Amino acid sequence: MRRSLLLVVVTLALVALAGCTALGAQEADPPAGDDSLAADASVTDPTTDVQGWERGYWHNESLNVDPEDGLTEAELQALVSRAMARVEVVRDVEFDEPVDVELINRSEYSAGGGGGGSPTASQRAAAAERAAEFEALFVVGETTDAGEAEEATREASVQGYYDTQQDRIVVVSNSDTPRLAELTLGHELVHAYQFRGPLRQTRIPQDVSQDGIVGLRSLIEGDANFVERRYEARCGEEWDCLRRSDWTDEGSGGSDVGSGDGTTAASAGPNLGIYLQSYFPYAAGESMVAGVYERDGWDGVARLYQEPPLSSEQVIHWRSNPDDARSVSVPDRSTGDWERVTAGEPAGRTLGEASLATMFAYTLYDDRDGSLVEEGAFRRQDGPGPRLTYDLAPSAGWGGDRLYAYRNGEETGYVWQTEWDSNAEAREFASAYRDLLEYHGAVRATAETWVISDGEFADAFSVRVSNDAVTIVNGPDRSALSEIHPENSRVTAADVAPAQGAINSTACGTSPPSSASSCS
Repeated sequence: MRRSLLLVVVTLALVALAGCTALGAQEADPPAGDDSLAADASVTDPTTDVQGWERGYWHNESLNVDPEDGLTEAELQALVSRAMARVEVVRDVEFDEPVDVELINRSEYSAGGGGGGSPTASQRAAAAERAAEFEALFVVGETTDAGEAEEATREASVQGYYDTQQDRIVVVSNSDTPRLAELTLGHELVHAYQFRGPLRQTRIPQDVSQDGIVGLRSLIEGDANFVERRYEARCGEEWDCLRRSDWTDEGSGGSDVGSGDGTTAASAGPNLGIYLQSYFPYAAGESMVAGVYERDGWDGVARLYQEPPLSSEQVIHWRSNPDDARSVSVPDRSTGDWERVTAGEPAGRTLGEASLATMFAYTLYDDRDGSLVEEGAFRRQDGPGPRLTYDLAPSAGWGGDRLYAYRNGEETGYVWQTEWDSNAEAREFASAYRDLLEYHGAVRATAETWVISDGEFADAFSVRVSNDAVTIVNGPDRSALSEIHPENSRVTAADVAPAQGAINSTACGTSPPSSASSCS
């Protein structure tokens, strides 16, 4: 696939990623550490900067540091330098420059979010598109502010971040006196390496979709999560490490929005649907990077930065080499007072296979009885912490999609077209989606329309299959559907025939059957 000349760093500003640190020439005169903090003062320093040693500390050194009441500047510098040395060993890299690290508590993090001033028209349109996305995925309904729900989930689950603009790491602590979680620090140090090193050579299309950014983030977070897991494996007999579990008032947690050090979806922030969607780059990205490393080592991972995944489908099915995502567009056919919301060009959002999988997987965690997928198909226990696969039958075979938000005064709706690798897979998704409507209390009004009469998702829906495409239209009532997208008024009996093997209704309970695709 051809890449544009647009540097990835520009695009990543759109998804609030940040960082710097990397490969480079060795220091001729390495700085010395504070020997008073070394448990064994007889350990000698190298004459030049070498891998596994940073600014006075070896990766396997023990330190005389008591973090219970907070850290002095000297103690923090020692721990950061040792963590950098450890990342060098685990990731087979060499840091050139120090990385600034700040510790804050969660209330400080929450207080620092949000910008002042009134949103622009473009920002309001983007917020409306994002709200339509959450509504379409049955994650946040119209009675809840989608932006506030997303921000609350982020504030509750973030454990640290790397700020590219200020070239620093911020570690967020749950205690009033901020403490350092070493695995979180290691995760963020990988981001520092990435943004100063390989990501500066990564190029992507100028018109990359939202799902394309998710694919790229999966490489970034997957690499960091994989290193974090290898880092954690050395903690104990080989390395002494500072972990959140060492303090009763911290609890367990991952890096950034989620990580591999024991975080479960069920223990995350206020909205688990938003959390599951945001967790994808960590879970699926780590699986992708781990698989590449097992086959080709760090050289293979380095090649990923030259040709990164640009869809969540590629990340989920990395070994099967899926096709590039299709560019999907739907003409605006709205009539009356309905108008398409446009935040920019091209209009609409691409949700991707990961979001579709989240839509079905969220039924495992919401407050309704039963679920539409088998827990074992989504969460697989093959090591510490859950492994979320996002490879679900009704969302597999995704070829592309586009979601458009619509507005009529205070009323909202959307048109969502998904395209599939075959007509059979399109019908399987459509059948599973109708089951999802039933799960949320929808009643079939006609061959193509459904109505949810109450609750946060109370609306009318039409679902139409045409060859390998499924078009879903949402509006406040059935009359609005024909004004938002009249095309969906045409449907044949064959279009609504259930696909063989599709998920049926809501009969999967707390004791799921052996196969999600045969749940009945």
